Amino acid sequence: MEQIREEFVRRSGHRFNLIIKSLPSTESLAISIEELLERLKIIGYRESIDQLHIDLSALIVRKEIAESSIMNKSYYWSLPRGQNELRKRILLIKLHNMELTEEDLTALEQIIKKSK
Repeated sequence: MEQIREEFVRRSGHRFNLIIKSLPSTESLAISIEELLERLKIIGYRESIDQLHIDLSALIVRKEIAESSIMNKSYYWSLPRGQNELRKRILLIKLHNMELTEEDLTALEQIIKKSK
């Protein structure tokens, strides 16, 4: 049972979501990677600092977070796009776990058609 719970947490606690949740939303409050890793470990991030570097790089490319460098040390904060993507990923996880009727699926398909 513990293994199932851990797998559920790993999947629904998507690394990018954990990172975005842990970052401040303004540059003036930006934090270092070490401080971020400390925050992440508290909420269940199980990866190394090397993996965190990779995740941060991916989020920067996706324009979900930003980075500034002061005296050769990087500081990070989330961007509005990151907050929106966080919300979208959370909703998709919840949607995936829901039981949907045919009418629900049709309504979702209509939403997607409208957004194209």
